[in-house]
Amino acid sequence: MSDERRRAAILGGSVSGLAMAEGLRELSAFDEIVVFERQEYSDKRVDCGEAINDSTLIPLEKTPENGFVNDVRGFDLRIYEGTDRPQSADPIATSKLRCDPGYICERDRVERRWAERLREVGVEFRTGRSVSIAEYEDIVDAYEYVFDATGQPALTLKARDRTTDYTGDMVALNATVDGDFADYADWPRIFFEGYVGYAWSFPKSATRANVGIGWAGEQRPDDYLEALAEAAERCGFPVPDRSQVNVYTIPRGPSLSPENVYFPDDNVFLIGDAAGIANRYQGEGICQGIRSAYLLRDLLEEGAEATYPERLYELMRSEYRLAHLMRGAWVEHEDPYLLGAVAEALEGLTIDEITRRPSAVVTRLARQPSTLLKLGLNPGILRRVYDAYRDSWEYDAPRNNA
Repeated sequence: MSDERRRAAILGGSVSGLAMAEGLRELSAFDEIVVFERQEYSDKRVDCGEAINDSTLIPLEKTPENGFVNDVRGFDLRIYEGTDRPQSADPIATSKLRCDPGYICERDRVERRWAERLREVGVEFRTGRSVSIAEYEDIVDAYEYVFDATGQPALTLKARDRTTDYTGDMVALNATVDGDFADYADWPRIFFEGYVGYAWSFPKSATRANVGIGWAGEQRPDDYLEALAEAAERCGFPVPDRSQVNVYTIPRGPSLSPENVYFPDDNVFLIGDAAGIANRYQGEGICQGIRSAYLLRDLLEEGAEATYPERLYELMRSEYRLAHLMRGAWVEHEDPYLLGAVAEALEGLTIDEITRRPSAVVTRLARQPSTLLKLGLNPGILRRVYDAYRDSWEYDAPRNNA
């Protein structure tokens, strides 16, 4: 990047946009940073993404006042044969995965306090209304750099009529409920019940939790809200009031092609969900979005922003590979006992290891040769291994793949 001072517009003021503002603030090349956010930070915002697996990425003190309400030890995976079971049924397998920097959060409070911090150091916020296509085009003309963190499909793709490249979605519902969560406040629970997706109960305290359910495969319910209520009854957490339930989508993959992540003629970059990045198996997107913003900050500082699409893929590659293979453990076998054996083999690993470090997962599975052999003796799994290691743009996979 040259020494000439620049103006930057950030579209979207959720965690990815806030991380981009944080990163740009550290670069002396930008003398004006403006965040455009459709909601007011003082209003209740969508409370999806209440679990933050790596809180060190957010430059706030980890206090309840800043939204970090439950410092968890990790997550408790509970595997069941299916959804046709009573609440009293025991899981066929359990596995605890460590997450030392993990917190269950009040995400709206985290974002509000982060925005306040940025305002104090000179970042401008324009909140309370959406940016139209016409306004988007004016912003692109007026600012030297534009960073799109508007979610998926991104405003940039809508303005350029490229939404057919939308990366597919995972659908999730969640809400905050009151109840008794004291027994597992330190170990939030994730329930796998025989479909590509899971339900969860993430305590914010002994008496309050974020609960929900999500689907990553083609199997979807006819009535999402009823499916959440049924999951609550099976898994033993309170049924949320329908009026309090949030419904949202997460990029499922494959990735957007490189030409839809960076538009060099206008210096427009897509980050976070707008770039189609998220964990393809468990749906996590907060840390991924923040990392994409910090990566771009580093590239801008180096004057290497043109390499952003390729570097973004390199950043996410191990995570994409693992998610592709972990999803295959269910899709290709549809055997809950095999999935349970895999989960038990991973007991004690960290969330970071099971999502971003294939060698740690393979090493653990190698200690259970019968499980590894059963996984591998399947044409679908072998195809996934081949696809995952061809090192192409997320496997050159067809859209809406499993």
